Amino acid sequence: MLNLEPIAVQAAAKMIVSDSVKSSENMINKALMVLAEQGICAFSLFLASRKRQEDMVASDAIHSGMRSLLDKSKLGDLDSRLKVDDYKRLTQVAENESELVALQRLLLTKQLMETALMYGRYQAKAQAE
Repeated sequence: MLNLEPIAVQAAAKMIVSDSVKSSENMINKALMVLAEQGICAFSLFLASRKRQEDMVASDAIHSGMRSLLDKSKLGDLDSRLKVDDYKRLTQVAENESELVALQRLLLTKQLMETALMYGRYQAKAQAE
């Protein structure tokens, strides 16, 4: 059995840009809101649509944390670059799984991503003080 909480904590630490903690906190808060309200695909589009340099750095850090999280938890495999298609693939039924198993995997994935973002928010707040 795999304990997912320490994996989420490790991923959250990767989401913080050390020279821009406040920007990281703001981007994590926004990404968490998008993920919780609109889902994984909207989350990926939100990260990919950032245009300001500061926001791009923070969104890249979030993607890096998510890539680590999904790889270590064996829930998904994201490319090293920010790609919307990688996140879309997480929401699709794989060849060897039933629709029910795919739904369970998707819900677990989303919940784990939300947990990592929450931990990222707490870590950013702690570092900012």
